[in-house]
This record gives sequence, C-alpha cells and structure tokens, in this order.
Amino acid sequence: MPSFIVRSYPSLVDIYSQHTTIDEGTNETVRDWDYLEYDTTACAVSAVSPEDSLEMFGAEYAYKKFVRLEVPTGEWSLDQRAGNLRSKTGKPYYQRWTGERWEQERFNISGMTTQVDLHGEIAGYELYLELVD
Repeated sequence: MPSFIVRSYPSLVDIYSQHTTIDEGTNETVRDWDYLEYDTTACAVSAVSPEDSLEMFGAEYAYKKFVRLEVPTGEWSLDQRAGNLRSKTGKPYYQRWTGERWEQERFNISGMTTQVDLHGEIAGYELYLELVD
C-alpha cells in the first residue's frame, strides 16, 4: 500500500532529464524521457495537499498529488522530472499498482525557488512537483 508522507528526513530522489531530438521525416521536435539514466540526490520531502492550503484552488486540483522537495545546490530545471522518492533506507513513498507490479510514481517539476543563506550564497533549492498523469 502506498504511504502518504507529511515530512521525511533524510530522503533520496532520482532526477530524470528530457532528451530532445528532431524527427527527420516530419521535422517535428520529439521530447523523450530516458528513465534508465538519472541522477540521485539527497532531499527532504513534504507532501502538499491543496485541501489543506490557505489558498483556494480550483476543482481541477482536488485529486492531484503535489510534493515539495528541498535539495542541495545543483543543476535543476523545469524540464526535468523526479521519481523514485524514497527514504535513505530504500522505503518508497509514492508507488502505484499496475495490475502486475508496483511502479514508482513520476513527477513533473512545476516550480522552483532558491534558498539563500545569511551571506547571500545559494544554500539549496525547493522543487515543487506535480504527479505525471
């Protein structure tokens, strides 16, 4: 059974980058994800629930899963995805049953903010994730 987390330290996440190619036949841009190549980083994970927010959200957000990650400095962008959220001991946080096996949920990085320390140096980032449909 998948578990719903409120806060967990320390955790791990896999970050996947998007590969863009041009289809020679149609000249269209093709965006693809290679889930076999990823970078794993330490993080802190918080589940974000629209119904528990002080802000009012539309009905289209009622059943969506949102997650907030605190990650160290690194190369992060909105064209990446995150997945395989787990504790440092390997316990998965978000997974779904496909009818044959459990699969890790994947999230789009839909927002990002920079954390700055008292000296004005970048201390880390907050990544806001939305479950991929």
